[in-house]
Amino acid sequence: MVERMTALEAYRTGILILPPDYELETDAEVLLLRRPDGSVAAGFVAERVVSSEVVWAAREDHKRHGRSSV
Repeated sequence: MVERMTALEAYRTGILILPPDYELETDAEVLLLRRPDGSVAAGFVAERVVSSEVVWAAREDHKRHGRSSV
């Protein structure tokens, strides 16, 4: 059986690529997507979110805030 990698694990191993200067932060239950200025762009349930959801949210936020698209 293949073990599914969490979005945070994918980010830490370099598989999940975010727009420039976006970062992920986590505690036991919540995964926060932070903008370059440190503000929160999105929040997710850490155990349930998949990498594609995080990447989509980051790219959409990046576009809305007037930065070049990824």
